[in-house]
Amino acid sequence: MNKTAHQNKTVKGRLLAALFLWAGLTGLAQAQTDSTPPSPAQSLGCLKRPDGTISYPAQHRFDRSHGFMRLRLHFEKADAAPRVEVLANTAREDMQDRVYRYVADYRLPCLKAEDGTVSAVQEFDFSNSSMEALPVPETAQRRLPFCIVMPRKDMDRIMTLSRNVEHVVLAATFTGDGEQAPEIKVLHSTGDRAVEQEAIERVKTYRMPCRTGKEEPQVMQQRFTMVPAGHRRYVLKQEAFSLVEFLSMTQGARQLKANFDFNTMGCPFKVNYTIYGPALPNELRVGGKRDPNRAPFLKWLGERQIAFGSDKQANELFGQTLQIQVPCGQLDLDPAGS
Repeated sequence: MNKTAHQNKTVKGRLLAALFLWAGLTGLAQAQTDSTPPSPAQSLGCLKRPDGTISYPAQHRFDRSHGFMRLRLHFEKADAAPRVEVLANTAREDMQDRVYRYVADYRLPCLKAEDGTVSAVQEFDFSNSSMEALPVPETAQRRLPFCIVMPRKDMDRIMTLSRNVEHVVLAATFTGDGEQAPEIKVLHSTGDRAVEQEAIERVKTYRMPCRTGKEEPQVMQQRFTMVPAGHRRYVLKQEAFSLVEFLSMTQGARQLKANFDFNTMGCPFKVNYTIYGPALPNELRVGGKRDPNRAPFLKWLGERQIAFGSDKQANELFGQTLQIQVPCGQLDLDPAGS
């Protein structure tokens, strides 16, 4: 990957060997998100769909007409078809008929009252090859007040012999009232036991005083990154990339296959992409009002992994955020075509 550079610092002898982690800890890079873990219904884990896919409704043997539909499906009852909202449509009437009949058989049998309405976005592309994408859960979930209170003081010094950049990613689940400590789960760790345990003990002191105990569980994810003093760390050479630049930096760039019309997505827009893969799902954030038209594209974009030059580079770029500038127009990638 040619978009990175080393950050040059000097190591001042062996005197820092016992202190470098303290230097790293005072400058902890901490990232957090509020995301209640989805239920099976909210993640579409129990979605029942008709067998097979929709066939192309050719009107004659040379029919090459193209049609496209993007639907927002609202599941309100476990034993009922979803309510359909059309987000985009260029399909003929006979194409639309097939789509409506198809999604009328969708069911979400594990849907419970506490899930509320579960929404998903799905695209149907009629091009005489009938490419059908699976539904994508819409991420606009009901949000509870987020009132995390962290300790006033920094973490205590940790002694370690490691000279590598270390990461610990924790998930803290709050289920009780404002006085109860969260349950901690280690999502990813390259730190030694002392570093990992210190991060866990710190997060156990977090509280959410606005909770009464009647709310749904809330999850906060936090990343701790320790950089040894004087370490020549890989960093991104630039913070913002065009979509084409970003895709050229990803694995299998020449074999990518995609077809997205950004003109239907409120273009142009910017996506903040935090590098967590492949250890964890990459994190994507888009500013402004949430647009369900972007859901399939953002899911695809989040699955793209950076083509790191080495394991060291992958480790040191973990948790760094870059911005992707998405233009208007259409992205049409087909390695089999011209």
